[in-house]
Amino acid sequence: MKHSIYKIFKNLHTFLLLTLILSAICILFIVEQYYSYEKVNNLNNQKTILLNILTQQEVSNETNIYLYNAKIANLNSDIKELHNQNQYNYLSTYLSNNETEYIQNLNHLDTLIQDFDKESRNYFELNKIAQTDIDKLNTSYLKIASNIDSLILKNISYDQERFSMYSKIFLIIFLLLLVTTIWYKKRLTKVYKDILFLYSVDAKKDREIFTQEISAILLRMKRKTLITDNPAMMDPVTEIHNNKGMVQAYAERKSLKETSFSSVTVLEIDNFSKSKRAFSQEFTQAILKKVAYSISLHQQATDIIARTDYNQFTLIFSRPSKEQLYKHTDLIRQSISEIKLVSPEKETIQISVSGGFINKSKHAPLDESIRKAKELLKNAKGLGKDRILQMKDIPK
Repeated sequence: MKHSIYKIFKNLHTFLLLTLILSAICILFIVEQYYSYEKVNNLNNQKTILLNILTQQEVSNETNIYLYNAKIANLNSDIKELHNQNQYNYLSTYLSNNETEYIQNLNHLDTLIQDFDKESRNYFELNKIAQTDIDKLNTSYLKIASNIDSLILKNISYDQERFSMYSKIFLIIFLLLLVTTIWYKKRLTKVYKDILFLYSVDAKKDREIFTQEISAILLRMKRKTLITDNPAMMDPVTEIHNNKGMVQAYAERKSLKETSFSSVTVLEIDNFSKSKRAFSQEFTQAILKKVAYSISLHQQATDIIARTDYNQFTLIFSRPSKEQLYKHTDLIRQSISEIKLVSPEKETIQISVSGGFINKSKHAPLDESIRKAKELLKNAKGLGKDRILQMKDIPK
């Protein structure tokens, strides 16, 4: 079974896009971990500020009161910063259920700091130095310190939970990328070897081709060399396949993995036939060459065209859809209808063809499809000329 280069590179594009998305997810994880560590630093900084406030000795000094207000403002700013840093939990928001609990803990810490501020102002601003006030201040500090320690431990617990989850996900991603990379490396190597085979002058002729496109190119190259290497396969007048060459070319084409639709068309020149030889042999051959050339302009890599009778041509086409098969075949009829030649008698002759068109199934014998196409051709000639008849055109 041969593979399509187009599909390989299309899937490779998808693979690279997926790799980019996974890399972005990894970056989000790094950003998330960075801010997780920043949260711990933030919480430790709050403990340091609180402890500094608690150990401040001069009670009524205005400078100390000013510094105290600055420190309380820093605490409030740190709480807001913790809320802001929480928005960088890009992945944890969707993969864990800790978001609500963490916000509640931050709100509780904010409340405790407000309580500490209230108690500490009694101590610093109102100059209350009773043991009761000092005990309240110490108790408030201990509550905050305990809450901060709890937040730090929970943050570490969240990190461990995330790491356990992400490590499994990233391991699976790594294995998938590894397998896919190896898979594509093998296929791209085979594609390169196919191209190298075409490039090489002394390549082995019996090498098995991996890709459909290279097989088609090689098949076309073989068909071109048959003109000089095996004249028995070619029509000497038009230099396209004769009946024997068509059969051999079709047998070679069958080795390709066919993913498209096929058709068989038999065209007959309306201007002359075996029984009605209206022109000289030389002029007849000129018409045949013009018609063959016009057909060959529409030929694609896996198409086969042949002169299979005196004024008949057989076309075996492959296209992505049935509609394209008939459309391209009818384009050939139109291009031939534009051919105008001047006969030896100085008379302008406009060439036209009639044809029978058959959609060929993959398993249908070639000779059977040609037979059906010839029956349609016979019906087309009975209706006039310059037309191609399909099976659906026959009244039931």
